[in-house]
Amino acid sequence: MNVRDFHNKAMEFAELALVARIQGQRAQAHEFFVQALEYELAAIAQLEVEGRIEPTNSVLHRSAATLALDCNQPQKAKEIATQALNQNPHPEIAEELHELLHRISLVLSPRSVAPKKNQMA
Repeated sequence: MNVRDFHNKAMEFAELALVARIQGQRAQAHEFFVQALEYELAAIAQLEVEGRIEPTNSVLHRSAATLALDCNQPQKAKEIATQALNQNPHPEIAEELHELLHRISLVLSPRSVAPKKNQMA
């Protein structure tokens, strides 16, 4: 399979996951998100073999990080997004990766974001 094939399979599973989530089938949605993430990571690995190009590389990383977050793997999502940012991503995608890292940080440490009651005046 090539990069596009892996990515297309990832998107198929992501779509199935979203439908399952809407239908309230949380376990099935999680399984589909995990499969989507595996295919997206395979696309990234294949891109390394075929030759990393932008913006494909950063788009795949953004997608994989988002899928990792959907899989409730925020640390994995952070690693993927950070890896992408360290590879000189396309500027527009870099901005989206920074926004995604902010979302991930909220998941990883939700208490640090909300003000404490005694600090509100």
